[in-house]
Amino acid sequence: MKNIKLYTGLLAIALISLSSCKNDLDVLAPGEETVSVYAVLNPNESVQNVRINKVYLTDGDALTAAQDVNQINYDTAELRVSLQRFLVGGTTPTLTTVGNSSKKEIVLTGTVVTTASGGFNTNQTIWQTTDKLYNSGEYKLIIFNKKTGKEFTSQNVIIDSVKPNANKPFIYHPTLYPTHGNYVTTGSFPTAQTGYIDYSILTGTQKIRFTSIANAKLYDVVLRFHYIDSLIAGGTNNGYVDFKFTTQKSSTLAGGEPMEVTFSPNDFYVNLGLQMSKKTTVGIKNRRSFYLEYVIRAGAESLNTFLQVNQPSNTIAQDKPNYSNIKGGVGIFSTSSRSIITHDMWNDFIDKIACHPSTYPYLFCKSDGVVAPGPCN
Repeated sequence: MKNIKLYTGLLAIALISLSSCKNDLDVLAPGEETVSVYAVLNPNESVQNVRINKVYLTDGDALTAAQDVNQINYDTAELRVSLQRFLVGGTTPTLTTVGNSSKKEIVLTGTVVTTASGGFNTNQTIWQTTDKLYNSGEYKLIIFNKKTGKEFTSQNVIIDSVKPNANKPFIYHPTLYPTHGNYVTTGSFPTAQTGYIDYSILTGTQKIRFTSIANAKLYDVVLRFHYIDSLIAGGTNNGYVDFKFTTQKSSTLAGGEPMEVTFSPNDFYVNLGLQMSKKTTVGIKNRRSFYLEYVIRAGAESLNTFLQVNQPSNTIAQDKPNYSNIKGGVGIFSTSSRSIITHDMWNDFIDKIACHPSTYPYLFCKSDGVVAPGPCN
């Protein structure tokens, strides 16, 4: 039976790569060691995860082998996984952890997690750290197999997060454009109407504008609508619905490039209604519109290349390029960032959510706390 090369560990983006099994070449010689890595560092996250799996040849059923936890996972004591940080262009390790004035290496801790069922065993080993990463410089991943002495490395620039700007809604000012939880509704100087978000007028085009950041290529924008369910039995539950936009790509890596996504206000209501139709109204007395959250995630150029090259093919072609930046292994070590701005909604907007034909069936209250008596135009 022909050898089958099975790459594991890239389930985070559902990537399973099987070789074309040419008769004249074994692309991985029996006994040769390599690894599959998936790691995207994000300085805005409290936990960093690095997923490392074995890459191997099997003479049997590759999918059966993928269910064998011992064939796909390293023991946590088998590998030493660490991060070093360098200033861009530098060769001497520098400080790795925000708040620690002497630490120059982060050693990650191995742990076993349970993943969703699929082609691979649901018990997967990952390596984690809770160290707070810097948002500048370059981080180097070092994977050392203590049994074999083999080392695998990769290095990538860290990227900062997108900053608020002068364009509503991705804007912040403590009094003029406050964040959710900081709006003033009483007293002599309440927050002005212009500080709220209002998509109650269905004509025209709404824009979410932002500026690109250095070394980032990909930008995913999400408009997240938060709401509160009031239960017939008493109490409340919080929920949210995402309005997602097409991934944007900057033309250069220099940063400072004006970027935007656009939408019609009516599309917001249609999307909200579609997503709410998937949720139950059983036991729900009514729902209250809460606030909006604008999320912009940025990804480094290496992540863009990896996703682009390794995306599923829509042709029958067997030979296609592969991209990996893991020295001695396969997979991706890259960086991303996340930026969030929250704003409250103006009363007219809340009223429109309650009565819009797409959202009216889902028991949203008007700004006065009463469910709309019927749909509106």
